[in-house]
Amino acid sequence: LLQCDKALSSLRFVVLSLFREREKKSALSKKRQFLFVVIVVLFIRSRFFFVSQYREREHMKASSSKSQETDFASPLSERQKQRTLGELRFQFRASALKQSPSSDALLHDGEEEEDFLEDQLARYVEPPELPTLAMHKVFGALFWAMTFYCWYKVIGYFFVPLGIYFTSLVSPAFVRRSEKNGARETVIEESSGSTHLSAFAKREETAAKSVNEDVYRREHAEQVGIVVAMYAFLISAIFIFPPFFLFFAPFEWIKYLFLFYVAWYFVLDRDACEKGTRFLGWTRRLPFWRLAAGYFPVRLHKSADLDPSKNYIFGYHPHGVISVGALLTFASEATGFANAFPGIDVRLLTLSVNFFFPFTREVLMALGINSVTRSSVEKNLLRVKSSAAKKPRGNAVVIVVGGANEAMDAHPGTAILTLAKRKGFVRLALKTGATLVPVFAFGENDIFDQVENPEGGVLRAFQKRVKSLIGITPPAFYGRSLSRGVLRRFFGKRGVLPKRQSIEVVFGKPLEIKEKPYGNDQIPEDIVDKYHKEYVHALRNLYELHRKSFHRMKRTDSFEDFASRQKKMQPIRFK
Repeated sequence: LLQCDKALSSLRFVVLSLFREREKKSALSKKRQFLFVVIVVLFIRSRFFFVSQYREREHMKASSSKSQETDFASPLSERQKQRTLGELRFQFRASALKQSPSSDALLHDGEEEEDFLEDQLARYVEPPELPTLAMHKVFGALFWAMTFYCWYKVIGYFFVPLGIYFTSLVSPAFVRRSEKNGARETVIEESSGSTHLSAFAKREETAAKSVNEDVYRREHAEQVGIVVAMYAFLISAIFIFPPFFLFFAPFEWIKYLFLFYVAWYFVLDRDACEKGTRFLGWTRRLPFWRLAAGYFPVRLHKSADLDPSKNYIFGYHPHGVISVGALLTFASEATGFANAFPGIDVRLLTLSVNFFFPFTREVLMALGINSVTRSSVEKNLLRVKSSAAKKPRGNAVVIVVGGANEAMDAHPGTAILTLAKRKGFVRLALKTGATLVPVFAFGENDIFDQVENPEGGVLRAFQKRVKSLIGITPPAFYGRSLSRGVLRRFFGKRGVLPKRQSIEVVFGKPLEIKEKPYGNDQIPEDIVDKYHKEYVHALRNLYELHRKSFHRMKRTDSFEDFASRQKKMQPIRFK
């Protein structure tokens, strides 16, 4: 028995030793696999980096030699001319505007006008400077590090290679660039219809060309980094932050604090998104908005000044896929809204479901974004800013009138607006005495493509069904991918990033409401129909007056075919 017991003990020891050795090997193999993946990712990134650097050097050599050969024949190369013209202040020429045969709103005695007076056109508003400080870079890097940690805790080691890759994309936006290599301005003068360089710029062109190329690429990398960071925040706020605070937080008290916060805003703070409170003006002046707007770019044009003693309802058209132009125009100072309309306190309105997500609702309210409900419109328009003010003045709300239904028709080159039966915003204007202002964003439908979803089709029926259930339409959209890199090799030109097409946000002339505010009284339907028709008429005129010129002004570095885009561009249509 003693011998059997010794034999069993020795066998047990051997088996346990084998299992322990196997566990060690498996743990070691996992570490080796993880290190192998990291090394492969870093190798691919370094390979693409060195190849791109080699191509850039060769391109600079070729361009410098070419510019030296043609310095006396042509002082400004074609590419430099296109880029410099794109950096000039956006202007319109009356001779470039032709009347569209699709509209009868601007005809006189049955004849089309060839040209329009320049004062009828919207004027470009120069955006303010939003300087980037070291503090902004530091806080941006800290935010990205915290987001990276949350993703790592929720997903595990498998996220690390992907996180390193996206960190390399975002890092240009968080790394402070030196001012000594800043861009050198090129002086452009117009004389007898031709564009040429000044004497100083001629001497400096060859020396500054390589610097301008480097600055242009760095700004593009910063813009792409900011767009990727915005995508990361939206995805994290919905799918990563809640499970992290509930299940993966490093301390137990963090979970209970998060649960208390969710219960507080669902029970006690649910209507805060309808009052216009918790607005922090400095959030609209953060420098990353300038980079986000420069990615497309987004620009603001106004047809008339607005009286700050009145209240306004801005009708924004079209909805597009995600209303990028509305966000960057009304929830930031990247396009210069405060400079264009001083004294106007504006609130952008969006779906109430966006305020159900923790932390996201706080960010939206800090930016001055509220829910698009009837009570929210009334409270924001009738809000008295201070105790000294006797009546509300200078308040404004922005309503994307078409909503989720219009998002399903957001195809490039089209202007299909869900407006024929949308009269609620007109009733609110009559009830509160606010002035209506039509706003059209040329290019809002061009930054994403959608899978064809004709009326009566399976995809359109599915989208309508989802909208009836949750109030949000899931558009089957796609945009562009990165210019180069691993994802570009796998997915080609198509991706989730928006295309770099300019969005020109044009403000029409205000439509005055001559009736006294109805308040709680019944509003006659004929009065509603009257102002609704006037609004539609003004919006159509605004579109037809500007659409040709705006669709000509597109980025020169986009892969889009401008000729085919011009052919696709259709007259405005209402549903």
